[in-house]
Amino acid sequence: MGQKISPILFRAKQRLANVDVANSVDATSLQKSVWFATGSDYFTLLLQDIEIKKYIQKELQNAGLVECIIKRFVRRMEIILYVTKPGLVIGKGGATINKLRENLISKFKLVGDVKINIEEYKDPYRSAKVIAQEIATAIEKRVPYRKLIKTYIEKIKYSRVLGAKITVSGRLNGVDIARTEHFSFGSIPRHTIDANLDSANVFAKLKSAGTIGITVLLYKGSKYTNYQNQR
Repeated sequence: MGQKISPILFRAKQRLANVDVANSVDATSLQKSVWFATGSDYFTLLLQDIEIKKYIQKELQNAGLVECIIKRFVRRMEIILYVTKPGLVIGKGGATINKLRENLISKFKLVGDVKINIEEYKDPYRSAKVIAQEIATAIEKRVPYRKLIKTYIEKIKYSRVLGAKITVSGRLNGVDIARTEHFSFGSIPRHTIDANLDSANVFAKLKSAGTIGITVLLYKGSKYTNYQNQR
């Protein structure tokens, strides 16, 4: 698989039928949007989904957002958020999540009943998005990237992940010439469609060195085996 193909879009996702099913499988292997539309409605709803997820990612940057799944029905909408720190999302007496819901309704002019469900993702080191975001935050705080990434590689090994690859690129350590460095362990079968891969790409913005790109790729086993175990 070349670098021009997204590892996530290249592979089919499991359909999320209800919240109970979501609790029995890995959140990163679920379908991210569950709705149906035709004609110009599809284009409109797709763009709205993208903007909603960008807004939620920005608002919940410190809560360890793993996945955001949007389900649309005729007169209601359900947003399922998988986070590693649910307490920060819910807030005292549900104040934070209620404010987030009100902001989403007013900002995106959502019609009908809007419901937000919070699900805890107990192992943050099985999520490529959480790992990439934490590395980017640490690099912005001037933490040495080599020691930092090697520490995360060791943490990933204890999370039942069969393989991982972390790539950093840009003006590393503030040098004038940009370069790319790779850190990996185990196997990453990028050409196998049945492989359960989780990928994330995050940017760290530095005043002195510009933008540093961080790409995290995790291999969690065969997706076909996971399907068989659920039958």
